[in-house]
Amino acid sequence: MTDWRPDLRSSDAPRYIAIADSIAADLTSGRLSPGDRLPAQRQLAKVLGLDFTTVARGYTEARRRGLLSSQVGSGTFVTAPNGTGTSDHPGSGQDRVSPPDFSMNLPPEPNDRELVGRMQAGYSGLSGDLLPLLRYQTLETSEQDQLAAARWLEATGLSPDPSQILFASGAQAALNHILAATTEPGDQIACEDITYPGIRSIAAQLGLELVALATDDAGVLPDSLKSAIGTGRLKALYLNPTIQNPTTKTIPYQRRKELATCAETGGIAILEDDAYGQLCRKAPLPIAALAPASTWYIGSLSKTLGAGLRIAYVLAPGTGARLQFARTVRTSQVMPSPIMTALATHWIEDGTAFLLLDHIRSESATRQKLARKHLYHQDYLADPEGFHLWLRLSGGWTRSAFVSQLRNLPIGITEADAFTVSGTPSEHVRIGLGGPTDQTQLAQALEAISQTLAASPARSSVYF
Repeated sequence: MTDWRPDLRSSDAPRYIAIADSIAADLTSGRLSPGDRLPAQRQLAKVLGLDFTTVARGYTEARRRGLLSSQVGSGTFVTAPNGTGTSDHPGSGQDRVSPPDFSMNLPPEPNDRELVGRMQAGYSGLSGDLLPLLRYQTLETSEQDQLAAARWLEATGLSPDPSQILFASGAQAALNHILAATTEPGDQIACEDITYPGIRSIAAQLGLELVALATDDAGVLPDSLKSAIGTGRLKALYLNPTIQNPTTKTIPYQRRKELATCAETGGIAILEDDAYGQLCRKAPLPIAALAPASTWYIGSLSKTLGAGLRIAYVLAPGTGARLQFARTVRTSQVMPSPIMTALATHWIEDGTAFLLLDHIRSESATRQKLARKHLYHQDYLADPEGFHLWLRLSGGWTRSAFVSQLRNLPIGITEADAFTVSGTPSEHVRIGLGGPTDQTQLAQALEAISQTLAASPARSSVYF
């Protein structure tokens, strides 16, 4: 929406306050809805016959109340889930939230008013038991949280014992805890030749050597893994087996069995980072179900519910491994956040988590259709239920020139360099389709990508 105009005639308040009041009133009446884009400040000032500073102050006041958020290069958007999103406290709402980090792979944010209302109600409901959640906790997670975690993991095909589930502050933290507990500097960790950047960062921090394994369309080649095991230095195999980041590939069931057998025979562990597993309705069984005695399983909520929900559920391959993990958690972070854990449990118990998961699946599928519409002539990989794609550049474009040309788009475009374990990175980029960007903005961004690829690098700056 770019033609919204507030009615200021009946207000005796200063004009900037009247503008903010009008936004709140129009939210209550339904004239405005979350996600609506408001006119640019200079445009609205001209329409209302006011100076720019007055309108700017009005938008600032509305942001202070938590009614608006601004995205650089995109505009100003209504954010309150209902008509009561006001606050008397400076720094409330969007003013205390930094801009989204589009270098990360962000799930689409929900825009359904009823769903957002349920999420907000669950968050508000924590205040009834807030004080216990502010205390130091032991690592003996409550039965309520364990049962909720088991219910969440069962949707992947696992049948975990609730009492054996471990908790961490997100998948990245879980990976760090596992490797810190089970490896020594100089140990080797195998992975796909194109892999998740987080494992590269952890390996570098812990002094581990990443070994890039050969792959095909089904994932890591078993013979390549056997060769790496034969060196005698390999400690574990890291895999992101479903809707892999960044290639979007999913390892089929038969290949999972083969890799599990190789790991069991070779005496190494598998680190199964299943961050995207629940997005895929027909994903194969997790490797942890095939080789539970060899597999660390990590089920994260950040890609299926929201990146700020820093909770991961971990299954360890045995009692000794669980104790090692618990000691590392206690040493490095004391405990996962009780508030985050309680919110995740509440959303799982009342069904909000599953409604949000369904929404993200559906929204991701819609966004993939937009990608096919605008990039149909390009060479890229994607999963119909994922929210990123792996694009091969053509027409003389290099990844650095391409990313630089489109750096102001409200979506994430990341060069292959971040994902390449060894050798020269290919001319690929990962394109994220999620985050706070709505479908209209996404379509515009995808069209800009299409037009850029259609032009030569030398001429593109003339047009974009």
